[in-house]
Order: sequence, then C-alpha cells, then structure tokens
Amino acid sequence: MPKETGDYDIVPLTPERAGLFMGLFDGEGFADNPEWAGCYCRCYHFDDSMGEWDESDGATNRPAACALIAEGTMRGWLAVRDGRAIGWLNAARKDSYAAFRGDDIPGKPGESTGMITCFLVAPGVRGQGVARALLERAIAGFREDGLEWVEAKPARNAAGPARNYHGPLKLYVDLNFALVGDFSERQHLVRLAL
Repeated sequence: MPKETGDYDIVPLTPERAGLFMGLFDGEGFADNPEWAGCYCRCYHFDDSMGEWDESDGATNRPAACALIAEGTMRGWLAVRDGRAIGWLNAARKDSYAAFRGDDIPGKPGESTGMITCFLVAPGVRGQGVARALLERAIAGFREDGLEWVEAKPARNAAGPARNYHGPLKLYVDLNFALVGDFSERQHLVRLAL
C-alpha cells in the first residue's frame, strides 16, 4: 500500500515501477550533479569480481539496474508525485547487497538487519521532508519484514547535498537512531532497534 505524504505517495520499487525509477535517474534527479547520473544506484550491488566500480558507466549500469529491479534484488522506496518519481531510497536487507557481505563488514549481521544505502531527491523538492518520509516508510517496511535492526552510514563531513547521499546524520538522530561507531574512516555507523 502506498503511504500518502502531503502531495506525494511513498511506494515500493517493483518491476512495474522501474520506469519511475529510471525517469528520476534519467531526468531531474541529478540535474545539479550530472557526473553521478550514471550510477543507477547499482554501486552496493556491484560485485568486485566484475571489475572496478569506477570503470562502470551509465551504459553498463542502467541495464544492470533494470535487471536487478526485474529480479527483485534492488529494493527500496519511491516518492511519487503526479505520475513521476521525485525521490528514491535504496533500502533492503543488508545481506542482499554484494558490498555488505563478509565477516569484516561493520554492524549487525545481514540476515536480521535492514540497510539504508542511498537517497536521491530531486533538487526542486529538497528540504521538503521527502527524505524523511522515505526513511520512515523504509523503517516501517523493515518492521513488517520482521527484521531486528536498521543501519545506515551517514557521511562524517559531507560537502554539499551530493555527498550526503547516505542521508545526513541529523535525519537519523531525529528518528532515534543511535550513533554506534564507525562504518569507515569517512562514515558513521548508526542503528535503530526495530
């Protein structure tokens, strides 16, 4: 069921909604940061055995993201207004991401933990609560799935909106996430018990 929030709905990404996702990435989502437009939120699904992420371009990432959506591997939430996506949150079980598998990954085990990886909010609607609405819906979705925890890795010192793509620390603190340590030298680790 979509969650109505003001004049937009928060809906899960499904294969039928892949066009909304692609429309955001191909359109206004990266209007102020076009050099990142080719990521298609594939980074954390990228298996290093396939090469180097930095060598993967939009021509490769777009069809790969379509395949991940079609098979149900790429999961998350879309903010939709007037038939177009204005926001996206990549959020799924931690162990569904290739980048978060292994014993050396900080935080709770992946089978019991949801992971917030990336936000994309169209520049024209930033600062209007879209990211918060997406995060609140993801938390509710993780509870519905019976997970025990949700984690995220906000940047320590994000230089501008583009570098805050994991979500700003304040957003998590405002929703009662605890700062529990470091995910990396550039990222905090925050966690919420579900």
